[in-house]
Amino acid sequence: MSDVILYSGNAFSVADGKGRFVLPLEMRKLVKQASGGDNRLCLSVHFDNGCATGFGLSHKQFLFEEVDRLERKADEAGRDFNADLERENRLGTIEDVNFDDAGRFFLHPDIKEEAGITDAIFFYGVGRYFQIWKPEALVESPDRPALIRNKVRRWIDARAEGATK
Repeated sequence: MSDVILYSGNAFSVADGKGRFVLPLEMRKLVKQASGGDNRLCLSVHFDNGCATGFGLSHKQFLFEEVDRLERKADEAGRDFNADLERENRLGTIEDVNFDDAGRFFLHPDIKEEAGITDAIFFYGVGRYFQIWKPEALVESPDRPALIRNKVRRWIDARAEGATK
């Protein structure tokens, strides 16, 4: 069995009166495991998808080591590679936040703004990390699977009708 933490599944969260979101239980358990038993969540912005990302501390270490691997490969192939810039791109945008035992956490304001998030988010487990979407943005993203886009669209419609927060 591998020590790699893999996130899957999905869930919605609506900000509480203090502006906190709730990390879904299964993802919360994995983040805590990936963070050495601490309630420590790493947040960043996805370079391509227009969403935020979340993961535990072990993935942060993986990103650092991945740059080392890429640097070695480039060196072996005789290619230029700016490892400092690559680390800056991969690690410089990560914000570490604490979450309480109920999974409540504050999404960093810069990350919220970059991802267009206001009062609701959709968690989407995609492997080594999970994506955190503004629901409307995910629905408008043609590259996401239709099953997921349709699920989120139904949730948005139900919320508009007052069936859910």
